[in-house]
Amino acid sequence: MRKENRFKRFVLTGLAVSLIFTGGVGSAFAKGEAVHSSSSVMLQGKQEAKYSKQVMRKLREELGFDKKSTVHDSKIESMPKVKVMDLYLTSFGKKIKGKEVRKAVEEVFFVDLDIISKNNYGSQVSIYPEQVMNSLRLSFNEKADSTKQDARIMKLKKSEVMDRYIKEQGEQLTGAESRILINQIFGVNLDGISTLEYSQLAISSKGQWILKSDTDLFILESSLDDVDVSVYATPYFEQVTGSNKLPESLKTKLMSLGFKYNEEKELLYYINPTGESVPDAFKGQVLGIIVGTIMGEYK
Repeated sequence: MRKENRFKRFVLTGLAVSLIFTGGVGSAFAKGEAVHSSSSVMLQGKQEAKYSKQVMRKLREELGFDKKSTVHDSKIESMPKVKVMDLYLTSFGKKIKGKEVRKAVEEVFFVDLDIISKNNYGSQVSIYPEQVMNSLRLSFNEKADSTKQDARIMKLKKSEVMDRYIKEQGEQLTGAESRILINQIFGVNLDGISTLEYSQLAISSKGQWILKSDTDLFILESSLDDVDVSVYATPYFEQVTGSNKLPESLKTKLMSLGFKYNEEKELLYYINPTGESVPDAFKGQVLGIIVGTIMGEYK
């Protein structure tokens, strides 16, 4: 991906990441030291093209269009991201390696799974789902129900877990199966991201912008390990409403799930008491409440 695109896509990197996430987002809020980190690095201007030239050429070919013609580009760019990912993966051939799946995720969703893996961000779990563990055990020449290698498996980098699983499956996962695997290993729900693309909700997770637009009303930000979650308004929200105050309905509903309200920072935050990553079911509840608030009160 071109350097200028990467810069626009990945704002929370380097020093910014360490400042925002050191010690966990929630722990900083609890101490009253939080700042609206994402607000200070909102993207300026609009992205010239939704996808890179390489991706667009591949997608045109897969759809039977002239790979150099831009006539159908608006149709391609309006497709759900999961559809774009599926088409892009098809361009790699019948067998698709883990590194190619990760490339597709970066090119289409602008989420760098290798960075998540390298820094051990994302879901922190004691063990992966049974299907994943069974395949990883087989990759170490153990029986699927053997636990001899489990400690070793859980110490592997997430990208290696992904590679071993995909190789064990004959490198023939579909796009849908790849996305399930990514959520199981990395804690990144690409199907959910695709659905929320035009929801006016920005999501910052694992040190990267997962969703971002100039007209987002709220930001959902999680720590690198997804243990801590916070919700607050964007500068655009303040611009269109004249206030940075979170709506009472949103505060009431999220606080009923265990969120705390920081009045000084005008921010809602939650820390999973188990010390593990917030489960998908909880994330779904939170997202549903925020998107429901946007649709019901601001559309």
